[in-house]
Amino acid sequence: MGTPLLPLLVALQLFAAFSPAAASPHISAVISQSGLDFAKDLLVSHAAETLTPLSVPDIEKSMSIPLVGTVRMTASGIVLHSLAVTNSNVAVVDTGVVVAASLASANLAMEWSYSYNSWVVTVSDCGNASIQVEGMEVGVSMGMKNQNGSLKLSVMECGCYMKELDITLNGGASWFYQVFIDAFSNHIRSSVENAITQKIMEGALKLDSFLGNLPKKINLDSVAAMNVTFVNDPLFKSSSVEFDIDGLFIPSNETTAPRDMLLGDIEFALPFGSSSKMLWISLDEDVFNSVSALYFKAGLLQRMVERIPDQFLLNTASWRFLIPQLYKKYPDDNMLLNISAISPPSVRINVGRIDATVELDITVNVLDFGKIVPVACMSVSVAVSGAAAVSGNNLGGRVELDYFSFTLKWSQVGKLHTVLVQTVLRTFLKNLFVPYVNSYLEQGFPLPIIKGFSIRDAYILTSYSKMIVSCDVSFIEPEALFPVQTQGRFTV
Repeated sequence: MGTPLLPLLVALQLFAAFSPAAASPHISAVISQSGLDFAKDLLVSHAAETLTPLSVPDIEKSMSIPLVGTVRMTASGIVLHSLAVTNSNVAVVDTGVVVAASLASANLAMEWSYSYNSWVVTVSDCGNASIQVEGMEVGVSMGMKNQNGSLKLSVMECGCYMKELDITLNGGASWFYQVFIDAFSNHIRSSVENAITQKIMEGALKLDSFLGNLPKKINLDSVAAMNVTFVNDPLFKSSSVEFDIDGLFIPSNETTAPRDMLLGDIEFALPFGSSSKMLWISLDEDVFNSVSALYFKAGLLQRMVERIPDQFLLNTASWRFLIPQLYKKYPDDNMLLNISAISPPSVRINVGRIDATVELDITVNVLDFGKIVPVACMSVSVAVSGAAAVSGNNLGGRVELDYFSFTLKWSQVGKLHTVLVQTVLRTFLKNLFVPYVNSYLEQGFPLPIIKGFSIRDAYILTSYSKMIVSCDVSFIEPEALFPVQTQGRFTV
């Protein structure tokens, strides 16, 4: 009776060197036990599919048989045609992940032959055989490291163990059957075990190549891209794996470079009530502030407003009581509002809420015979609050106006009627500014999800300076990870 592979591989992993985590990131993605089970099922089913058909190298052997002499025997064309997986397990240890699968049965076919010299005559025979494997265990332990901002996967241990081998020979002389089985069963067993192990190793190399080729940035638009280079080595806990990435937004045309960010130790707490979710993504408020700073630097947080839903407000006739001298100097002239952020909007995440403030300059312009004439400028401080939501694989949201304050920065048309201006500004901010902001926020930005997977049943929590997205995932594009296989069959 062999030792089960999963406990054995776990024990071997515990003797490996421990790799401590270093710097903290701006985004952390934690795969829970249910997420690991989901990933394990994908990998096991794909492995079962790619293992069949599996060709095993031919085996040749000579042995001396009393009264017969030296017999040369060959087992050729050994092919694993089908296998059935009964159950599989995944375990996390300090240095990696261990995956083990139990196979209820496996079926192989082969050709056999023998020959020996009898006096001056060579005697030979051949036939075919079927092999039934009852009970087989396959296990692999894998570690991952951060290598220049990408993930590097390595196989720590890999093995295959076959319990019972039942060989049925067809054709030829019956006296030879037991001789062949006695001579070849262990060789066939070890050859099949080695072939399966080699195939798993090849699959691990492909997975390593896939992980190494994950994009290092996700473009949001022509201006901004999220830097998704990995920071630190993955952190393996008792029932989860944490991946840390940079997460800040950079210019779309800027090449990402791995960097260490010493922001202090942050203990990632599992969201209350969501322990069954597959994936948690924690985003620091710096992620949101980095994109606002980028758009501000690019000069995109300014807009000339010439049309609004209440178009009559953009005529000096509507402002004759607010700014009497304006109407007197420019009667019935159309107006333009130049709205510019004077600093990047500031986002603050707290328990149960998300707040943001933006400092604006609103310059009132008059179209005087087709010429734009600035006549007044107000400094406006706007505070909004809102909530985030996940749509597809994007994180978006909406905000509402909380409060605002304003001061007159300069004027060429006298003083303003403060109460009336405040009323007009409130209408303008609620009916134009906030909907305009929401039109962009609702589009959101992509979360760092591997292509081929889709977020579902997302739940969002906010704590001090962090937002946590707790969700399940679906596998929607198999071809994104695995090539289509047209031969062989598998059962899981």
